[in-house]
Amino acid sequence: MNTPPPESDSGSDMLAAPVTPPAAPMTPSPIPPPAHGVHCACPHDGEGALSLLLRTVDFAAWKHQCQRRKDLDQTPYINHPIGVANILSSAGVMDIAILQAAVLHDTVEDTHTTVEEIAHAFGVKVATIVAECTDNVELAGPERKLEQLRTAPLKSPEAQQVKLADKLHNLESIRRSPPVGWGVRRIQAYFMWAKQVTDICAPSNPALAARLQRLYETAYTRVNGEYFPCHPDVCGPLTEEEKGRVDSRFAVCKAGDQPCPRPIFF
Repeated sequence: MNTPPPESDSGSDMLAAPVTPPAAPMTPSPIPPPAHGVHCACPHDGEGALSLLLRTVDFAAWKHQCQRRKDLDQTPYINHPIGVANILSSAGVMDIAILQAAVLHDTVEDTHTTVEEIAHAFGVKVATIVAECTDNVELAGPERKLEQLRTAPLKSPEAQQVKLADKLHNLESIRRSPPVGWGVRRIQAYFMWAKQVTDICAPSNPALAARLQRLYETAYTRVNGEYFPCHPDVCGPLTEEEKGRVDSRFAVCKAGDQPCPRPIFF
């Protein structure tokens, strides 16, 4: 089904408070030593793969530190890029640059980070993948989604794999706990648009493509006391197993009820 893309807020669909980053040149240039109290992502001698990945996670956590997701509990935004990297790793992706790009994939789009900064801290390969995964923030939401469809076939296999994992994490999050304020039509429109994108990127990682197809065929979510198929064109019958994947607070809500966020403990 060729469905027009849903409307979206500025910034990432799943980001509660997006900001507009500055322009991002690709030419690496030296970054001055950090002043007292300023975060440093500088590489160091003898850095192994694990240390490099942890430095990347630390950099992303610093960049996303004040951002939250749009789910009921407004979970920390950094959970998303870490989850994307974990999905890729679980699908057999061992290329450290792809895992780094997954961790960093929203930094340029949603924080004050430049591709130049990433290139200096983590190398041109990582920066190039991140740049491929970055939407044009000057476009409105629907235009951005059309642009993703137009450019998806042109992406490198590395960037396409990040796209697959990114969509999978977002879709699983929506199924479990829809963003606050999203109704059935918006959820279904997002799923239908996402399938168009992931179908294009599917050859880059068949294992992830298979997981996504299972999700499209089985995913239901619960809105206003009723279960709805997330992708109405391909989703099968609702199962008890699928009901168990929905956040239990939504599962018990009746029409008109609003689930409560989890309490925050300090």
